[in-house]
Amino acid sequence: MVKVDVEKCIGCGLCKDDCLLNEIKIVDGKCSPVNKTCFGCGHCIAICPMNAVSPLNPDEEDEIVEMKAEEYDVDGEKLLNLIRFRRTVRKYKKDAVDRDSFNKVLEAGRLSPTGMNSQEIRFVVFEKDLKELKKTALKALNDLADDTLADADSPKAMKAYAHMWKNMYKQYHENGTDGLFYDAPAVVAVIANTKYNKLTPPIDGAIACANMELMAHTMGLATCYIGFLKRAAIKDPEIDKLLGLSPHEELITSFCIGYPDVKYFRTVPRKKDKITWR
Repeated sequence: MVKVDVEKCIGCGLCKDDCLLNEIKIVDGKCSPVNKTCFGCGHCIAICPMNAVSPLNPDEEDEIVEMKAEEYDVDGEKLLNLIRFRRTVRKYKKDAVDRDSFNKVLEAGRLSPTGMNSQEIRFVVFEKDLKELKKTALKALNDLADDTLADADSPKAMKAYAHMWKNMYKQYHENGTDGLFYDAPAVVAVIANTKYNKLTPPIDGAIACANMELMAHTMGLATCYIGFLKRAAIKDPEIDKLLGLSPHEELITSFCIGYPDVKYFRTVPRKKDKITWR
């Protein structure tokens, strides 16, 4: 919800035209917010040339920053190369992630767009409790592997995964090899609240992950998505407890993060575009 400084407002109507829910009227030549179905997207704040629109909640004003091209313009070719050159990394140094760098990565996730501006995505960072998460997840995957191999109708691909999970569990307990999180110093779990909206939260979480991943790579960090944690969580409710999930929350995905202990020198082939122009 927003308020308007009528002394600054010139009644240009830009905010009214840009409001998706028609929550702004022009009354007596001034902008007049309705504030009934507003979901707080903030477009009216961003588009006002006179800075006449502001949040109704004064605590939100610190979030507003004037847009200066020199501070947000990014060279398109460099951005494309960042996407092209980034790699999924499975070898990490033991060093903990610098807290300032980590906070910037998480901020990139927080600032990501969400359906209906719900902002119902949160992150759980495992550092000191990472060992417990690892042990619990590996046990769940080992149990899932037993179920999969015992089922004659299990697809061939799932049986291959099952053998992998059992080997991961065995290697971890025999010599400490971490085939799940690759000895990364931290894991970020992306959590979504689906109580009011079951459709967009998984997409919202994926967008947040993509932004965090790119931010991480700009700071000399590396990441690897860990889809197996999702499978483990489905198998063992104890993981939901470690994540602190409420009844309406679900784990969307997770990724490990740390300083890479490997260097790549070139890009890799990708499949050709699958694009249809209509």
